[in-house]
Amino acid sequence: MKSFLTIFILFLASFTLCLAQSGAARANNKIKGIYVYQFAKNVDWPQKYKKWSFSIGILADKSFYDQLKQSYTGKLIGGQKIEVVFYPKLTDVKNPHLLYVSPYDKKIAAELAEKLKKDKTLVIGEEKGLLNDGVIINFLSKNSRLAFEISKSNAKQKELVISQTLTKLAVDVL
Repeated sequence: MKSFLTIFILFLASFTLCLAQSGAARANNKIKGIYVYQFAKNVDWPQKYKKWSFSIGILADKSFYDQLKQSYTGKLIGGQKIEVVFYPKLTDVKNPHLLYVSPYDKKIAAELAEKLKKDKTLVIGEEKGLLNDGVIINFLSKNSRLAFEISKSNAKQKELVISQTLTKLAVDVL
C-alpha cells in the first residue's frame, strides 16, 4: 500500500510539473505570437506582395502554429487577411510573407536560404547567431525575457523595409 501511495504521489507530481511546463510553453507561444503579429504589421513588403492574403508560415512547430492560427487567422495586415500555414517539413514551404523556423540549425539554414533565395520572405529564427545565416529577425532570451534582434542588411536583400519602431525595440540591429 505504501509503494502504491508513493507511486501515486510521484505520478501526481510529474503530472503537475507537465501542466506547469505546458502552461509556460503556451504563455511563451502567446508572447511570440504577439511579436510575430507586430513584425508583420511593421515590415513593408514590395507592392506585388500586397495583392493576396498575408501568409504566415510555421515550420515544424505545431503548438506555435495552433496558437497563431487561433489568435490571428482572419485579422488584417494592411488590407490583407492573415492566413496561418503549417509546414511539417522544409520541402513543404511555399512562399509565405513571413516564416517562423524552430528548431533551426546550419543545415536547415543553408537549405532554406537556397529555397527562398528569390522570395521576399521574412524569416524568423530562435537560435543564437542566426542573423549570419540569412535570418532577418531572431528571437533570443535577454534577462529571462523574450527579445529579438534584426538584420537590416538581410531585410534589404529581400527588399523588405523594417519600421523604425521595430528597430528601436530590437536589442541588437545589424
